[in-house]
Amino acid sequence: MSPRVSIIVPVYNAAEFVTAALEHTATQTYQDVEIVIVDDGSRDDTAALAEAFTQREPRARLIRMGENGGVARARHRAIQESRGEYFWFIDADDGWNEHALEHLVAAADAGPCDVVVAGARIVYDGGAGSRPIAAPESPPVDNVDAMSMLLSGRITGHLWNKLFRRSLMQRIGLVPARVHSDLAMVADALSRARFVAFLDLEVYEYRLRSGSIITSGSRRAESLALVGDAVTEAARRASPALVDSDEHRYFVCRYIVLSGAKDAALAPYEPAEGRRLFESMRGRITNQDLLLLARRRDVQRLALATSARWSKPVYRGLLQVADRWFRVRGAGV
Repeated sequence: MSPRVSIIVPVYNAAEFVTAALEHTATQTYQDVEIVIVDDGSRDDTAALAEAFTQREPRARLIRMGENGGVARARHRAIQESRGEYFWFIDADDGWNEHALEHLVAAADAGPCDVVVAGARIVYDGGAGSRPIAAPESPPVDNVDAMSMLLSGRITGHLWNKLFRRSLMQRIGLVPARVHSDLAMVADALSRARFVAFLDLEVYEYRLRSGSIITSGSRRAESLALVGDAVTEAARRASPALVDSDEHRYFVCRYIVLSGAKDAALAPYEPAEGRRLFESMRGRITNQDLLLLARRRDVQRLALATSARWSKPVYRGLLQVADRWFRVRGAGV
């Protein structure tokens, strides 16, 4: 008999915390689960530690990827091989409520739905505070309204605070982005869902150990282009009208253009390439975008977009201010 929920845990060079994470996963109060660990070609002891866990926990099994292909490919492999009616995607370096699945499954059972969106919390490294990710206060919605919520930021592009029906996830495509692949998967799933429900509880703790807007050293231009195209296609699938909407323009401005400008300004590109990328992003910021940000009272992104059009040094300075503001707000100061 198939388990009700597959807990999918991709891991890569996670020896420092994988054992504790897997042991914690096994303590969920909701017990009708399988724990599917996907080792993405780790070069440390992660696979051996995960294998040792499967010897102690009969509900767990390990899938070994031949080589490191990125978390999107690892999750896609797990989707193909997992057996649960629902999927819950978690990351081994985070934390979660031991009652998380109990609440998520109860919400799914309360009414037929393909996705449950819950609350979560981002916790900054080094005791720098935290900030909540609230689920929308809404009755269940269809795929068009769900995609509109994603584009406007009311639903976030994270996988870990959501429960997905297996039959839905088996239909989504693979977007091989090295970063931000969560968003592409969430958009694809929401665009195909019949109903999406919401749960006003924090079930997950995302631990931001590195990669803030100041410390991130990854180059994301290629991934941002892939994800942007995937989200646009998902919006079109749900409703062609969404692609011409203010919600879609807002998404592109805040998530693709401004993220691309940040990437070009801070990531370790060659100087000429960094300048080219920054000028490309700056050229995509229009007066219409600034008016849209102003109408939405998105003061922080309006300041960043305006400064990016005006001066790269001023823009970099505002990124530092924005980073401190998020951390201070998260700490409740």
